[in-house]
Amino acid sequence: MNIVSLFDGISCGRVALDRAGIAVNSYSAFEIDKTARAISRYNYPDIRQQGDVLDADFSRFAGHDIVMGGSPCTFWSIAKAKHGREIDKSGVGWKLFMRYVEAVRVISPRFFIYENVASMHQNIREYISEELGAKPVLINSALVSAQSRKRLYWTNIPNITQPDDKGIMLKDIITSGLPYQDKSHCITATYDGAVFWNSICDGNGA
Repeated sequence: MNIVSLFDGISCGRVALDRAGIAVNSYSAFEIDKTARAISRYNYPDIRQQGDVLDADFSRFAGHDIVMGGSPCTFWSIAKAKHGREIDKSGVGWKLFMRYVEAVRVISPRFFIYENVASMHQNIREYISEELGAKPVLINSALVSAQSRKRLYWTNIPNITQPDDKGIMLKDIITSGLPYQDKSHCITATYDGAVFWNSICDGNGA
């Protein structure tokens, strides 16, 4: 498989492909965060780092097998509801998402998969579905990890089903101390002056 990954982060897409037993011939990643790119290079030296999606010429990847990605959720998450969460097509979040759409249209891959936060406004959810021609599938990472993390997935991969619940709890993965809940939630320390106790109070894990 020849892969193009937008908003690649630390290349978790590559990790997923490896765990699924899918052989990767080439993996081209678009990511601008220096720390994420360093981790990606350390784990997968063969990944071809391509830089910023805003500067990309996607025609160079025409005919690649898979385009994957999840543009930054910080513009759409409910965590920003009180501080200018985007609910229409006029913001930076939509601009970044449309780069993913352009990649899919130009590359014309066999498969695409796009992921983002489940707490986005219904308007954004519907706009994404219109652009990608697919309905989202809601999957909570709590089924396969010790984290409660609801995300939406849009894809043309057929027959998507919910993963089996592995029953993994926070107590199963911590190396010391005691868990204060069964599943962990996102620590919102980087959002609008939030502190650690906010994540304890937020039962939705948004």
